[in-house]
Order: sequence, then C-alpha cells, then structure tokens
Amino acid sequence: MRNYLSGFLAPLLFAAIVSPALLAGCSNTTATSVSQQVFEIAWLPDESGMLAYIDKVSISSLDNSQIEGQNLYHVGSDGSIGNSMNPADAPVNRSGYAPIVSVSPDGHTAIASFINGMGMPDIYRYDLSGGNVTDIIQSSYLLGVSRDMHYAATTTLAANPDYRLIELYDLNSLQPLLPKQTITGPASNRVLWIDGTHYAITIQDSVGSDNTPRSHVAIYNTAGDITQVIPNADVPFHASAYASKSGDLFVRTYTDGIDKINLTTFVRTSVITDDSVNSMDVSSDGTLLVYSSDALNNNGSFPAYAVNVANGHKANIGTSVTTPILSPRADKVAFIHQISGGSSQDIQVTSVSLPN
Repeated sequence: MRNYLSGFLAPLLFAAIVSPALLAGCSNTTATSVSQQVFEIAWLPDESGMLAYIDKVSISSLDNSQIEGQNLYHVGSDGSIGNSMNPADAPVNRSGYAPIVSVSPDGHTAIASFINGMGMPDIYRYDLSGGNVTDIIQSSYLLGVSRDMHYAATTTLAANPDYRLIELYDLNSLQPLLPKQTITGPASNRVLWIDGTHYAITIQDSVGSDNTPRSHVAIYNTAGDITQVIPNADVPFHASAYASKSGDLFVRTYTDGIDKINLTTFVRTSVITDDSVNSMDVSSDGTLLVYSSDALNNNGSFPAYAVNVANGHKANIGTSVTTPILSPRADKVAFIHQISGGSSQDIQVTSVSLPN
C-alpha cells in the first residue's frame, strides 16, 4: 500500500486571522465520532507531544446525518489525541496532495494546509504558544516546508501527471520567489527539503515491462537549477527521508527497497533489499531506520521494524503500522495504527533503540 496518491486561482498576498468562515466545516459539539483517519504526525522538538492531521467521521445527534471533516489536533507524547486547533473542521481535501504538517525547530510555530469554506486550498500558520491561526497563503496547495521554516514549496495547480508549476514562498516576508519552476513528469505529491536551499522531487522516467514505474530524483535549489540527479529513486511522502547530520538521502527504489545516497561523497548503499517498504523514517544521524512492510506474505498485517543502517540488524516494533515517525531524539517512534480492520486509525507510541 502506497501512502497518498500522487488550485485554480493565483495566491493572494495578504494574511488574515482565521475565522470560522474560512475553515467552515462542522463543529463536533453536536456529533459523535465513529471513525478517523490519521494522515500525518509531526513531533514537537522537545518530544512533549505531537500535532496530527486527522479526518474524522461523525454522526450528528440532531438528524443522524454523517459528518466528515478535517482538523489539526494536539497529541500527547503517549499518542492520546487532544483538542483540535482550527476553529471549525475543514472540508475534506480530495486534491491528491499530501497533508503536510511542519513544526519549527524552536517548537513555536507550525505550518499546514486545509481546504477553506469556499473549496480552495489555503496554507495556515499556527502559533503553538498563543493558539492563533493565520491564513498566510491563499489558493495554493502545500508541497513542503524547509527545515528552518524559511521557505514553502507550493502550487496552484491540481495534481497532474504531466507537469507541475512550483512556486517557492519566503515565509518571513510571504513573498514568492521568482522564477516559478515548471517541472515535467512529476510522480510525487510533495517535495522533500534537503536543507535551507535545496529540495528533492520524484520524476517519472517510464513504466517497466512489469508495469512498475521507473523514476529518478532531481534535486533543485531555490534559484530553480537542478544540482543533482539520482537514478532509480523515489522520494514519496513518508517513504523517504533526509538525515541532516550525516548528509544521507534515503530513497525508495522501484522494487520498493531503500537505498541511501550520501550527498557529499555520492556513495550509494542498499539498506533494504529483501522487503517491500510501505513507509519509513530515519534518525537525523542516519544510523536508525524504521519502516513498515506491505509485502504480500504479511497478509496485510503491516509489520514495522527498526533497522541498524550500519549492519542491517532488525527488531520488530509493531503491527498494523502504516506510517512510523521517529521522535527528534530517535528514542521513540509514533505510528499511525490501523484498527477495526483498517476502517479507523489511532496513534501509538513505543520506545525504540538501535538493534545490535
């Protein structure tokens, strides 16, 4: 199972404090939740908790009708889901773009995107201490945010297999950078930021005789130049990662394995070759990898493993796992956990260490 499938108006350059009309979904005060899908988890830097992008289905106590809406939620360090952050639930995002949530290194700010009450995608800034929610970029889909929260990659175009027009925003000034970058053949619904000035995106090459897509990864700088091309590589949402301390980019291959490429030495090493990787994450020093498997012989049980990148040793860390996310200190892993046969999901947290 792959995580997430890979705008029609120009962005308006004003910021407004969000009112319920902008995120005009239904309130949960008169409804009972019956199921939920967790789309994204982001740890706070001090590991005191997380944020989660969640879709909830509820039954109205007024007329028994079904209500579905999406919101950003506070989550405890144990995986318990707390209060929502938006004033009202947002309409369902059916754009095909990944529901990205980014938290600043100081833990004071978060960035996420939701569909507003008029059916358009907007990008919001969250003040995690004061609670304010500000609509900072209108009518744009969020593709990724740099680690230092300086830049956001956005697009006004709906997901399209032929090309994507990417616009970078300076999040300090809320001004777009020029030129916009027209990328042909994108096979990814997000960009993976490498550092403050480079990001990676998957480009489809062809389809093999086994009907498996072949793709490469192109690394762009903020000026729009391609600085590196990596063949037989894919940087999909939650199935790739960049280890900032070691300089290693972890990519998925067309056989659903994982390779790492050191972006300084260009040495490429196979990490997972004997399994089918559904989703993964890696520690900032590149030594610990966690992943969930969707290999056919697992019969849909989605086991998850911790892997010592240096020697390949593994340890099982759970089952029914679709997305494992390592904590900043890489001593815990939170994961999206399937319940009720996959019809609903919750968040679980377990300790993790480097397998010997």
